[in-house]
Amino acid sequence: MIFNKTITSLITAPITQNIALIRISGQKTYQIISKIFDRPLPNYPQKKSQLVFGKIINNQKEVIDEVLLLCFYKPHSFTGEDVIEISCHGNLLIVNQILQLILENGAELAKEGEFTKQAFFNGKINLIQANAINDLIRAPSKIGANLALHNLSKKSQKELDDIENELLEIIANIKVNIDYPEYDGVEYLTGKQVLIRVNNLLEKLKIIKESGEKSRIYQEGLKIAIVGKPNVGKSTLLNSLLQEEKAIVSPIAGTTRDIVEVNYNLKGVPLILLDTAGIHETQDLVEKIGVERSYQALEKAEMIFFLVDNSFPWSQEDENIYQKIKQKNYLLIINKIDELKKIQIPPYISQKKIIKISAKKNQLGELENKISELFASDLINNLTNFPYLSQSWQQAKLNNLIKKLSEIINELENKVYLDAICSDLELSYKLVKELSGKEYNRELLDIIFSKFCLGK
Repeated sequence: MIFNKTITSLITAPITQNIALIRISGQKTYQIISKIFDRPLPNYPQKKSQLVFGKIINNQKEVIDEVLLLCFYKPHSFTGEDVIEISCHGNLLIVNQILQLILENGAELAKEGEFTKQAFFNGKINLIQANAINDLIRAPSKIGANLALHNLSKKSQKELDDIENELLEIIANIKVNIDYPEYDGVEYLTGKQVLIRVNNLLEKLKIIKESGEKSRIYQEGLKIAIVGKPNVGKSTLLNSLLQEEKAIVSPIAGTTRDIVEVNYNLKGVPLILLDTAGIHETQDLVEKIGVERSYQALEKAEMIFFLVDNSFPWSQEDENIYQKIKQKNYLLIINKIDELKKIQIPPYISQKKIIKISAKKNQLGELENKISELFASDLINNLTNFPYLSQSWQQAKLNNLIKKLSEIINELENKVYLDAICSDLELSYKLVKELSGKEYNRELLDIIFSKFCLGK
């Protein structure tokens, strides 16, 4: 069990640097450090953290390094265990010697996310906050980082606790009313009263789900495939957005033959741009492979930039691509607006979908404004009191929870007896607890924490 382990890891980057930080956490922490430190530690335990200067020494009393120890005492630490953080010089030779001494004296090397897992099991954070720590570390945008900080706050956790408590109170009242009808100390609930309360819970959960879906873009990035027939300016658009020659541009059709993937932040919206090979009929074997990969990118993308050339008429190739993407989330981008107009966009394509640019001359304002309009939401300016649950497993549980509460509402509207919905209410209550990690599946926890970096 994790409670019986004393773990250690380098928690700064494994590179040569000025200062490195090594963490030890677990019940043997002070026993281990006393064997490799050259002076007495403060009396155990202390209510406040203590800072101690001294030397790390090996079994032969040779000095390995001069260090600072930041000492925390159970339960007043991030993990809830005894913790010492060693600030040493950032030479990896020194770091590895210190780590080896700690391991030889009874610690185990920490796995990905294991310090955070200790904090979770010790009740220092819940599962939403644990995810938020990883989101904060990996956030590709300022908004994503701010949303992660919001999820770390106790205020956002309270709202989910209130939903859990409301469900528990409804269940308890119904059971008392059924089992002890003569008892006067508990409110008697009618089906109409339960219906109102469950409807209120459902509305809150719908807000949580919707805001979580929006926030996912800012934490993971929006995957966009840039598609079109050859030579419409797909690679030029990519280079113009990035302001660098990321993709090869030439007047020869078929220059791009493989997917070029780059990350780009457009007005606060993190994008994952996929520059694809021109989609057209070809006998060239390598080009065929590139076209096939373009179709694969279409399937993976959450949005599509469909480029057409302003200086050429709408072609059958353009129409074929349109038929492939018309049911998807797309923008039709007319490129080369600085050249003589020859294209006529079919009337069945909505004007709201059409954007005009000149990638070569960096005239991208219309595209940037459209992306900002579609995705740069006011999440940060109008934060809800709820956590933003953007992880796929969180969204799946929210879907199940919303479905279950909707079924309960339907039953209540059909005047079923309250005892008939008790099991569904209990399942809903269990799903809410799973969101915060009060109930959990061990395999899911392993997957969640495996996505953390070492030392966290």
